[in-house]
Amino acid sequence: MPKVVPEYKDEARRRIIEAAIAEADEKGFSNLKMEGVAVRLGISRATLYLYVKSKDDLISSALAYIRSRLSESLQDACSNNTLEGTFSAIFDHVIYPEGRMGMNAIIEMFASAVRDDSLRDAVGKNYRAIHDLIAAVLEEQKAAGRLGDLDTDLSTSIVVSVALGIRMGAAAGLERDEAQRVWEAAVRRILE
Repeated sequence: MPKVVPEYKDEARRRIIEAAIAEADEKGFSNLKMEGVAVRLGISRATLYLYVKSKDDLISSALAYIRSRLSESLQDACSNNTLEGTFSAIFDHVIYPEGRMGMNAIIEMFASAVRDDSLRDAVGKNYRAIHDLIAAVLEEQKAAGRLGDLDTDLSTSIVVSVALGIRMGAAAGLERDEAQRVWEAAVRRILE
């Protein structure tokens, strides 16, 4: 019997997680079925359980994966040298990204977190990760003298809230051009 190398197992698990996210984007985490994920991948449920312990494990892994990708996108966006470029990149890579993998699932998570403590914890981690990265950028800009006497913590909370609101609007049909117009106007007002 051939040995399963760790790299293969990691790749297989990543593909399973991505399939679960795609399934959740279409049907919601609350309607996620292991069978649906297996069918999407063309494997049996038994094979799926070689890589994930349970549906809860898969959902937890999917949330961690989304958080990791979101954090990477934010770090890339925040590495821009100008404040305007940073906020433009946040819009392009976080609020209204190409492909939007996991974005519908994230919206559902926020809504479901109202009644589910474990989801509330996961959503809280995502919120804090976003908040901390944007706060760091604003602090750097403030230290460089580009933001005056801005309350960076409050401004960060407002920026994150506007971003989440636009994301909710996009899920409800807000077109990209209008979403971008709202984002740019909100950021300008927040940073004045």
